[in-house]
Amino acid sequence: VFSICSVAFAEQDECNGDCEYTPIVYVPGFGAGIYLNPESDDRTAVYPPSVSDILKAIPDFFVAIMGIAMGNEPLFGKAAVRAANKLLANLACDENGEPVKDTSIKPFEYSETDYHRIITDDVTDRTFDFEYDWRLSPIDNAADLKDFIEYVKELTGHDTVSIMCHSQGNTVVATYLELYGNEGIEKIAFLSPAFQGISILGSLYRKEADLSDKADQLKFFVESIMGESAGTDVVSLLLGALNFTGFTDGLLRFLQKYLTSQFDLIYKECLAPAFGNLAGTWSFVPDEYFDDAVEAMFEGRESAPVLEKINYYHDNVQVKLPEILEEAMVDGTDIIICAGYNISTIPVSLTPAVHSDFLIDTKYMSIGATCAPLGDTLGENYVQAVDCGHNHVSADLAVDASTCAFPEYTWFFSGMSHSVFPAGYLKFLDTYFLAENKVTVHTYEEYPQFMAADKEENLIPVTPAEEKSNGFLGFFSELFA
Repeated sequence: VFSICSVAFAEQDECNGDCEYTPIVYVPGFGAGIYLNPESDDRTAVYPPSVSDILKAIPDFFVAIMGIAMGNEPLFGKAAVRAANKLLANLACDENGEPVKDTSIKPFEYSETDYHRIITDDVTDRTFDFEYDWRLSPIDNAADLKDFIEYVKELTGHDTVSIMCHSQGNTVVATYLELYGNEGIEKIAFLSPAFQGISILGSLYRKEADLSDKADQLKFFVESIMGESAGTDVVSLLLGALNFTGFTDGLLRFLQKYLTSQFDLIYKECLAPAFGNLAGTWSFVPDEYFDDAVEAMFEGRESAPVLEKINYYHDNVQVKLPEILEEAMVDGTDIIICAGYNISTIPVSLTPAVHSDFLIDTKYMSIGATCAPLGDTLGENYVQAVDCGHNHVSADLAVDASTCAFPEYTWFFSGMSHSVFPAGYLKFLDTYFLAENKVTVHTYEEYPQFMAADKEENLIPVTPAEEKSNGFLGFFSELFA
């Protein structure tokens, strides 16, 4: 992941393209800062929301909470919508998918001296970071990425670059490959990719939300997010006790009652206006949710011009992704895919508990992995679905990678949260980008297909799952232990 040529730079100011390391372009995920009047001196951040913006919305949030306390569902719904709209108003896009207000990301350029930065242990300090407006279509952002890649080539004196992309950045890079091909791209690392969608967004976009009967999923979600941090055992026991008494399910059903009664209002006056025209976030809607989501979000305005951009990504990138990546690999670009598993998705949709990195479903990140029900296994007698001559079933019997589009080039990381990059994971990426030959899941003994991070953030192989006690007796055996 080097964007410097340390030996060559010791004696010259510019790289002539003959040095050892290919520069890396990093395409990050959702969440770049967005500003009002980005080119002016009084530039103001509108995303993330400022403290003053949040303070303005607090009275409405307070009224929403009072609505729940008073049993007044309409009061809750109207106040919740007002609060959310105050926080989202400046992010709105029009029916062409363009920002309504004079907003954009903060402009940034690299200088020649940036290419001479000292190597550190942080991967991001060795990359050229491409910033983009995540609200816009991947088509628009891919065009900007093309310009940025040419800029990096010119700056560094190289004819090729490698790419590392994370989360939403994968949708931009996949669209780049579809539109412009892979010429001049040496390697790509797709990290926690959102290029085939997220079930939570799919559910919300097609007007579904459900908190009922999610007590066990909520417990698993909290436990997996906390990992081995201090207090996890105590929180786990507390949640287990609350679940055993039925308190959690009762609370969730109570909240679901308010959500159900006001969801039409929230969807019509907040979710659809705020997110319907954000072509970038539509890339998060999985294929199986897409048609229903478009029908729900664009009811009464089926001719909105932004739909052309939304449909383009879905039809030409998302559903054709295996062919796009296969073509790039045949043409000489090395590719790896890194997916998390063994963490629950956020428990707010109709989707049952599935393997994820807490945000993106494992089956979508990996382009087709077969996963056991979360907390369970595929079974001791499970037979790998695709007999390809190699074992692609995890030791904990949670994942069968043989059904992935690219099982030889897809790694899985147990318990690794969406935006967490342990030191061992960064070292693995270093190894990949520095490798002279094509890397597969069989190349390095220390980097097998299924790994997890230990307490020291080193990557270790996944081991067989331990049996867990369940139910009333299981809870008290854990408690007294």
